Amino acid sequence: MESSENLWIAVIIALAIGIVLGIVLTQVARRVSGGQSTNTQAQLESLQLRFEEYQQEVSSHFKTTATLVARLNRNYQEIQEHLTHGAMELAPDDMTRQRLLAALEQEAAPVESERANAVFDTLEPPRDYAPKTEDSPGTLSEEFGLKRKS
Repeated sequence: MESSENLWIAVIIALAIGIVLGIVLTQVARRVSGGQSTNTQAQLESLQLRFEEYQQEVSSHFKTTATLVARLNRNYQEIQEHLTHGAMELAPDDMTRQRLLAALEQEAAPVESERANAVFDTLEPPRDYAPKTEDSPGTLSEEFGLKRKS
């Protein structure tokens, strides 16, 4: 009877030690993970703030670009008006005035479209294969890249 009592006492002591040890380890794990969680949360907030600042910088950049392009267009129109006015005032006769005005109107619009068309005419879409000549084997051929021995 005494040995079974000792066994029960040992089981109860082991259970108490296990409970205390479990509580202590749980508290330690919470402190360690809480510190990492706080650090991770701070990093996440920092990244979020940097991202929002970047978005504001991009938005500001495009607003400034739009303003500058609008100013460029206004200046271009003012130059065109100045040239037209100069042609009207400074041309010696009606025939010369007509030619100058026609040349100004002709150069105003088609130049840009001609440049765009010239660029797009020379572009070729990328190929997903290697070009080959009539007498050479294709890249999937078993003889491709092999030299015949004489």
